[in-house]
Amino acid sequence: MKQLRYLLVLSLVGGTLSLSQSQDAPPSPWAEEAVRILVAKGVFIGYPDGSFRWREPMTRQEAALALYRLLAAYGLDRLSPEEVDRLLKGVEALQKDLEAQAQSLAALKGEKEALEARVRELEAKPGADPEALEALRKEKDDLARRVQALEEALKGLEAAQKALEAKRLEENLKGTEASLKALEERLKALEARPQADPKEVEALRRAQEELKGRLEALEKARSAQEEALRRLEEALKDLPEATRLAQEAQDRLQALEPRLQRAEEGLEALENRVRSLEERLKALEAAQAQDQARLKALEEEVAALKRALTPSRLPLHLGLALYQGDVQRDWHGRLFLGHDALIGPLGLRLAYEAPFAEPAQGLASLDLTFRASYGDLDGYFGVGGGLYLGGPSFGQLLVGAGFRLVPHLSLFLEGHQRYLFDSQASQRSTIAFGLALRL
Repeated sequence: MKQLRYLLVLSLVGGTLSLSQSQDAPPSPWAEEAVRILVAKGVFIGYPDGSFRWREPMTRQEAALALYRLLAAYGLDRLSPEEVDRLLKGVEALQKDLEAQAQSLAALKGEKEALEARVRELEAKPGADPEALEALRKEKDDLARRVQALEEALKGLEAAQKALEAKRLEENLKGTEASLKALEERLKALEARPQADPKEVEALRRAQEELKGRLEALEKARSAQEEALRRLEEALKDLPEATRLAQEAQDRLQALEPRLQRAEEGLEALENRVRSLEERLKALEAAQAQDQARLKALEEEVAALKRALTPSRLPLHLGLALYQGDVQRDWHGRLFLGHDALIGPLGLRLAYEAPFAEPAQGLASLDLTFRASYGDLDGYFGVGGGLYLGGPSFGQLLVGAGFRLVPHLSLFLEGHQRYLFDSQASQRSTIAFGLALRL
């Protein structure tokens, strides 16, 4: 390995001796940083005496040659994703740095061909000045070396760029594969639930679509890089390090193809499972909607039943009833005021009743009542007592039923059974009908 490093340094120094006289500017900070990354990894250890120094500040061409040769020697498999990104930025920065020189390459080649033609012309001319001819040959050789170095730098950088892009593509695929696995775990968790959260399913669908876009972009980039490497292959045939980088990139891209295919197949299977989960969720939502509709109908029935069983009534009521006496068969009137919700359905009713012929010869009574209602019907009964004016006292039972004609007015029929507290223990029975107004 040491021999490889020394040879690499020597080849770099030898390849750049002809550039020391050029006016090439220093490389950008990104390019220098890229070289330093590889130097820090021990690939470039310096000159044979163990020192590390540049004869002068590095030029762009020197940096380009160093970078691609060091990458070819070190390889890319031991680089972290962050280092790959930084090296790629360095390569792209150098390519931008050398853009102006690349545009002048054709002019340099033309100049070189003109010098070669001039040398051939002088060599064929008898009596040519040997010193002038030798100087022209040196100028031609120097220009040829400059053209060759620039071409190597440009082609080497392009090969390095393709190798780093292929490596980054591989790292991106690793990240996509990890995302696919995480997505599958999320899907398993949702499938295991009796009912998945619609928001989580929607998030899963968005993640699946995003992952699909990433895979499509990776496949597109892989195909584009393969095509670019095929076009570059002929240009690199005389550059072994660059050829090695390009071949490494080509092998990496070919290895990515089946992995991409497996990822796409896995994503397709996952998409089918997500679709099944969505269909199951829709079925559950439809069933829930039916259940909710049935529940709503039941609630409405219960509410209607509740209204029927416990209809709303104003508790205070005033009533007027008529009945025929059971002794003299004369007509009586009964006026009463009641409240039938003092404590729940319990209430009190105060009444006065008398024959129409003798209004002053009546009776007064007080009853404890209980009311039950259903719809427009009211049923009630009571127990209490009273006093005949000028006569004995009594206890009584009453039972009645009413029908609501309008919200606050009802027609009722009720019966009374009185037990007189006299020496004969007499009884009186009446059946009355009338109207009650709720206040």
